Amino acid sequence: MKKMIFSIAIVLVSIGLTTTPAMARTGRGGAMSHRPSIVEARGPHHGPRVEKRMAVRPMAPVGGRHIAHPIGMRFNARPAGVVLNFGGVNFIYNNGIFYSAIDRGFEVIRPRVGMIVPSLPVGHSVMMRNGARYYVHNGVIYSPMHRGGTRVFRVAGFI
Repeated sequence: MKKMIFSIAIVLVSIGLTTTPAMARTGRGGAMSHRPSIVEARGPHHGPRVEKRMAVRPMAPVGGRHIAHPIGMRFNARPAGVVLNFGGVNFIYNNGIFYSAIDRGFEVIRPRVGMIVPSLPVGHSVMMRNGARYYVHNGVIYSPMHRGGTRVFRVAGFI
């Protein structure tokens, strides 16, 4: 129970830390700013540092479709999402985007075939192949399956 509360607190703090500098910098939330900008942030153990950001993450457009982050994009804060363990390594999954822990942050990665996710991403499409139903989102093919009495989705391949 303590671990779950601690995890939720970390997620809430990391969400607050990633949105607050953008709001303070632009004065209008920073949600749609696509200009390169300089952000001052205080490192956990190394005092102040200046970090160059290429763009602020855009808001999700009306209708709930999210804009995918390109593979290789890095974040300092832990992204929101569920933790997946695949091959003894933890990954984070959030709405079709997979993250891997790197040095002192997280990087968007291409998922591994066989990874199991709890839900399909928003905006997925349906594909029929040899009478079987598959779901596709951002070039990733998911196949439905049952695990422990619940419906989950396995990364089956790529387009």
